[in-house]
Amino acid sequence: MGYKTWMNPRQGNGIDIKVWRNNILVLVIEVLNWSIKSKLSEKRFKNIVGNLNQFNCPKALIHTVLERNDIKKFEDEGIITLKIGYQLLPRYFYEFFSKKGQTRMRKVDSRKTKEDLEEKLQMLLHRALIQAIEFEI
Repeated sequence: MGYKTWMNPRQGNGIDIKVWRNNILVLVIEVLNWSIKSKLSEKRFKNIVGNLNQFNCPKALIHTVLERNDIKKFEDEGIITLKIGYQLLPRYFYEFFSKKGQTRMRKVDSRKTKEDLEEKLQMLLHRALIQAIEFEI
């Protein structure tokens, strides 16, 4: 898509994804690939905002199933949000949850989900570039 990206190789604190265009950092992203039972604590919210605010460029949160009031809290902080709408899982994990009858709002990593995510990421990048232009005005 014409962007250079870096993805954090480990889970834990710190930004998950950095995106550059023409050697300029244009977006930093935190990703929450959570299940429907996951809840956002105030501490986790503050950690995410703190991680994102270390950078002077547009910031985004990609999430699976956050509640509307949690999404609004991020948007009130100037953070772009992108709802995927499902937890993305490798086939092995998806099959594990399938055997337990727990596939609601979960999808297996596949060509179809890759295409869906690419489309959603293009929209996110478009929103981030508009925000980047507003940063410089």
